[in-house]
Amino acid sequence: MENGSVIRKGQNLALLLLLLVCTGNILSANPITAKDRDSLLNLPLFKNEDLLKIELKTDLALLINDIAEKRKYHKSELKVFSENGKADVMEVKVKTRGNFRRRKQNCNFPPLRFKIPVKEAVGTEFEGQSKLKYVSHCQSFVGDYEQHTIEEYLIYKMYNLISNHSYRVRLSQVSFIDINSSDTLTKFGFFLEDKEDVAVRNGKHILNFKNMKQYEILRENMVMLSLFQLMIGNADWDVGRLHNIDIMSVSEYSIPVVVPYDFDWSGIINHSYFTLSPKIESDAKYKRLYKGMRWSSEELQQAFTNFNELKPLFLELLNQCEHLKETNRYKLIGYIEEFYHLINSRKDVKEVIEKKAPKIPKAK
Repeated sequence: MENGSVIRKGQNLALLLLLLVCTGNILSANPITAKDRDSLLNLPLFKNEDLLKIELKTDLALLINDIAEKRKYHKSELKVFSENGKADVMEVKVKTRGNFRRRKQNCNFPPLRFKIPVKEAVGTEFEGQSKLKYVSHCQSFVGDYEQHTIEEYLIYKMYNLISNHSYRVRLSQVSFIDINSSDTLTKFGFFLEDKEDVAVRNGKHILNFKNMKQYEILRENMVMLSLFQLMIGNADWDVGRLHNIDIMSVSEYSIPVVVPYDFDWSGIINHSYFTLSPKIESDAKYKRLYKGMRWSSEELQQAFTNFNELKPLFLELLNQCEHLKETNRYKLIGYIEEFYHLINSRKDVKEVIEKKAPKIPKAK
């Protein structure tokens, strides 16, 4: 792997943290300093694997209906509960975000962006945070959507096992309380690490370079990412367009790495709003589309070895999440098993990956 074998380097620490998806108990005791922000496990929001239980009190109708191009932040009260019964309360600002899921015809509850007051957050789970994306349940009255949100959360956690160049996430159960009516809506969602933090803790910075080619990216990183997207059945990404991809590098002159995000259009989730890629035939909803390059046989074989080593960790991660319904768990595991059948079949590798993938141009 890009930081050495994921199994042989840091495996025990990764397992301890990542397999405590629903049961961990690691808390931050001291204030986070600016000097410490580049540490991998420093911020309590993503160091603690417990389900985060919070209340957000605001003019809820005004907030979720503020979805035009010019949107504003809405003052809200955030209450964060801990296991000992203590509740931290702070004033935050929240606004709607996103593109596809911000539209009413797709989601009646849009994703959100939080502005956290730095001083008020000291000593709370949000210490060290200032801005955060929140991935919502999308549809308030369709049960599958809340489960799909948990599924997307778990996809992020799976990619955490592949690379440190990945977004950390925190599963949350939020009670949205309307200040006018006291009506309450309690749903699962998750907070997404700020992209600047992803870059900083990896000793890199964000590159806003479009039109980059996959073969210009750190090879091991790109090969593993392209196969991971194949594993989850996600074709909704593109390096050259920076579509659901961030590019990071030590400098403009260093070989960059890519970091994926937004997995909700993955076939493994199969949202009811899932729309097929034009490149896939109309009856191929459960078929995978490989969007990587034609990597060398040696590069593919090493990646397949890495994935085979990771398989028990992926399955353990899914089996350990008590908030996932059994039917959804079986669906995820079944979809992943199909991927492993594919990469361990020479015939399927040739047909699905090698035969249709574009060749890497020869160096001039």
